[in-house]
Amino acid sequence: MMQYSWALYAREVKRFQKILLDTLLSPIVSLLLYLSVFGVILGNSFVFGIPYVSYVYVGLLTMSLVNASFSNPAFALVIGKNLGTNVDLQVVPLRPFGIAFAYAFAAATRGMLTLVVAVLITVWFVPSITILNPLLLIVTLVMTGLLFGCLGVIFGAYAKNFEALTFVTSFVLQPMIFLAGTFYPISSLPGFWQTVAAWNPVHHVMNAVRYSVFGISDSNVFVSYGVLVGLLGIVLVLSHVFTKKFLYR
Repeated sequence: MMQYSWALYAREVKRFQKILLDTLLSPIVSLLLYLSVFGVILGNSFVFGIPYVSYVYVGLLTMSLVNASFSNPAFALVIGKNLGTNVDLQVVPLRPFGIAFAYAFAAATRGMLTLVVAVLITVWFVPSITILNPLLLIVTLVMTGLLFGCLGVIFGAYAKNFEALTFVTSFVLQPMIFLAGTFYPISSLPGFWQTVAAWNPVHHVMNAVRYSVFGISDSNVFVSYGVLVGLLGIVLVLSHVFTKKFLYR
């Protein structure tokens, strides 16, 4: 069983390698544009004693990881529905969880690849950053990639067309990212919006990543890691359920 799961994972990796320019160029261009704007306007500001550009840079990198990890399986599965190729998943000797995990792991791979290339190209535009907890950072990033990869599997399995998927991306995921403290600490928000941000799962992802890099926390870091681990467990189960119900019949 394992070899078939790895074969499906390799197929997905090969698929996004064929659109590597779109895979890497779009998030990197967006990252550079954001850095240019924030670097010019708020380049001399500090957050928690850290240059604002460095603070927002880590948030932008996390945003790129989240978007890449979610979009890879979501769009692949919807494309498969439109082309009728998802029927192949019903004849391979794989259980639904093996299919879901292969897609999610490929999504995490794309997210990590996007992140690494983005760092290599853009790190020269920000002040020097010292990573305080490298091992914790790697674990956090892999968990984040798998979390949003599983979410991509869930929505990709459920969505009937691109319109439904675009709606989720534009009106659910992106607002959650922008309200998660990507560009600012949530402590700077008015009381009501601080509460809203604290209940935003993406905020806890951002908080966990920033803690592993800078050693600072915008909210309780133990809560953030608890949310990250708990959500990962939930979406692993749900990705199996949705794959079985909507793809594996």
